[in-house]
Amino acid sequence: MSFARLHKRLFYITSFVLLAWVLGACAITAPVQEMSNARQSIQAAQDANAEKLAGMVLAEAKQRLKSAMRELDAGEYDRARILALEAKHLALKARQIAVSTKTN
Repeated sequence: MSFARLHKRLFYITSFVLLAWVLGACAITAPVQEMSNARQSIQAAQDANAEKLAGMVLAEAKQRLKSAMRELDAGEYDRARILALEAKHLALKARQIAVSTKTN
């Protein structure tokens, strides 16, 4: 085997291992951004008076965020990420309900 072929093969193997490591590291990191987004969405819903106009939906968003924090503390990052995303979407829904109720 020529040096060029060996060098190329080593390059591909190294690249593959590095890519696998990076992807694996991304999967096990804490969902910091997702948690922050959920908190901000809940705050935006509260600012839109969703507590009064979409209380049940907002309460469910807050509950999902609490569950996400518990999962985060337990090191269950994938589950925490899912719950934080659910909290964000529920908060956005509560805000939309509140905003559309005000305009009607």
